[in-house]
Amino acid sequence: MARREKSPVGKLPSAKPREGTAVHAKGHERVERILDAAMDVLVEDGYAGLSLRGVAQRAGLSLGNLQYYFPTKQDVVRALLSRYLEDTIRRVRERMEAGAREPARRLRHALDSILEDQDSPRHFQLFAELWALAARDAMVADALGVFYAGYREGLVELLQEALPDLSPARRERRAALLMAFFEGLSLFRGGGSLASASVPGVEQELRALWDEFAEGSAEGLSPRRRAPT
Repeated sequence: MARREKSPVGKLPSAKPREGTAVHAKGHERVERILDAAMDVLVEDGYAGLSLRGVAQRAGLSLGNLQYYFPTKQDVVRALLSRYLEDTIRRVRERMEAGAREPARRLRHALDSILEDQDSPRHFQLFAELWALAARDAMVADALGVFYAGYREGLVELLQEALPDLSPARRERRAALLMAFFEGLSLFRGGGSLASASVPGVEQELRALWDEFAEGSAEGLSPRRRAPT
């Protein structure tokens, strides 16, 4: 996959610990403990139950020690989303690089990784909580908006490799549509709360459509088909 000079993850505001902290192995380990604890609290108690004191207690740190790395609750949430995005992009790239060289098959491996991630009830619960809060919490909406911008950029990279004839504008639009599709699909499969309403065979149908998309031959998806730029 073509790599960009600036990672989309780097656009996340306050995605890392406070500047000058976590420069040694011990600091990195503490940051991971803090983010693991924050994930547990969000999944179990929701954002309303998330407090720096509670996260510090679960991580086995003092409040002052936690705030040395993340001064505010907002910083913790942004860093948690950043870590999730980095891990997701890394897993997708590893699956692609372990597969065949053909773009269509590499995209199929990317789909496998995305679907496997949706099988995690913890990941679904995290985003279900943040989606609900985004409607009334500007900080959560901002953090999610930047997260999804990074997610979209990752999909743009996949499309650039598989369908190089597409114009940059069309790659952006298709990436946005794919992202919306995957996020909506997560409600109806894997750890989604509406999984019981899923249509049998939907995953097989998705894979068939994805193969057509990856080959650029489906009606309305072929890069050779005339479309506005």
